Amino acid sequence: MGFFDEMKGNKLGQKAYNAHVQANDLNRRGRVAEAKDKFEEARKLYGEAYDAGCRRTNILMSYSVLLMRLGEFERARELMKEISARGGLSEDTHFELRMNYSICLWRLGILDKAIDTAVYAGKHAKNGSYYSSLGTFLVEQAGKTGEFEAARQLLDEAMDYDDEDAATLDNYGEYYRLLSEREADAEKAAEYRAQSKDFYERAHKQKPGQITTLYALAKFEQEDGNLERARELTDKAILHSSSKVCPISLEQLQQLRAELG
Repeated sequence: MGFFDEMKGNKLGQKAYNAHVQANDLNRRGRVAEAKDKFEEARKLYGEAYDAGCRRTNILMSYSVLLMRLGEFERARELMKEISARGGLSEDTHFELRMNYSICLWRLGILDKAIDTAVYAGKHAKNGSYYSSLGTFLVEQAGKTGEFEAARQLLDEAMDYDDEDAATLDNYGEYYRLLSEREADAEKAAEYRAQSKDFYERAHKQKPGQITTLYALAKFEQEDGNLERARELTDKAILHSSSKVCPISLEQLQQLRAELG
């Protein structure tokens, strides 16, 4: 592949990246339908750029993130492995790649390896991405195994890092929700449930469009008979639902909305 081919590929890659940035901006502003079209445009351009020979690390990293957003986790995983194999990454870039890779593994159902990957990345840095992602993984693992200590330790550390982070507050909400489901003592279970809802409400205050928070709160309101608020929360979640990285699918939201009438 010649110099001019590479130039063409890189030019397409930059065009794809620009479309990706525009899509993210549209999505943040609530223009979801427009954002969806722009994300698809970016995916098409990324594919053309890759086929034309674009191998710039920042472009491929962004491409892999978009693939995950669109639910193409196997392709994203292959691309991230290719980026890693090519080498020449800075420590910060390698950290970002490992965290993205851990999220990809998680969504592919490879939870243990996702945790190991995130823990390894944390040897370089511990930031909001690290705490929110690893917190999610460990809480999910706790729900499967019944062993909550590792999740609790990580969440406490995350709260020390940033006690207003919406993802950490959401993870704590899920932590207490799972505890309440496992608790045999009714009074203690009710206490855990109240703690769970409080953390979810705090998360909602910090990030009103967070899908996992909206879904959890809607379920709480449904259980408590507050159907009007449950419908409002679910409708908002449906409006904002767009990324396949989120563990709450659009189908789950639509099913809940049907139940609420």
